[in-house]
Amino acid sequence: MMKKILATLVVVCCMVVGFTSHSTDAATTYTYYKVKKGDSFYKLAKTYKTTISALKSLNHRKSDVLVAGETIKVPRLAKTQAVKQAAEPVAKKPKFSIRVEERKLMAQLVHAETGFSEPFAGKVEVALVILNRVKHPGFPNSIKGVIYQKTKSGYAFAPVKTGKLTRIQPTKQDYAAVDKALSLFPNDRRGSLYFYNPKITKDKWMLSRPVTIRIGHHVFAK
Repeated sequence: MMKKILATLVVVCCMVVGFTSHSTDAATTYTYYKVKKGDSFYKLAKTYKTTISALKSLNHRKSDVLVAGETIKVPRLAKTQAVKQAAEPVAKKPKFSIRVEERKLMAQLVHAETGFSEPFAGKVEVALVILNRVKHPGFPNSIKGVIYQKTKSGYAFAPVKTGKLTRIQPTKQDYAAVDKALSLFPNDRRGSLYFYNPKITKDKWMLSRPVTIRIGHHVFAK
């Protein structure tokens, strides 16, 4: 009788262990992750879409301490989601911020120099000229300073010289061009510092500058 009872218990235990093992494996399909400086169970749980307690249980941990360089287990299925999220593009914030009045001033100059005849790319490049000058040691270090810079002939930009600039009401496209330029700055590779209409400009020095790009009626140079 005792032997039958023991035999029955052994069978039941094996069934329980087998079921538990199968359930655990299905619930904790994992891969390995090398801990980096700054990692925590909270951060990793958030990244891999699991819980702190689940991560600790998977790694048989009671302590909250993680050591950079050690390898721990993380859920495999969640990792696929984490990699997918990491691959998704994140909206970039402008690296160079300006005040509201500076944005309007730039948009006014963009409109004054391009009007409705130049393509959007040309408007963006004019805005980049202003920003590139602010960064360049050979020009004033502010947007207003660049736009109102005085020269031997009066001012650096003709619309300022004629007084036309302050009367201009920029369009949505002019503002959009300024915003686009801000998103590209200061990593703009062309580095345009000047622009001119080759059919109008006779200045030999300006015509001798290295051309960066031609857009619409304008030649941009540095």
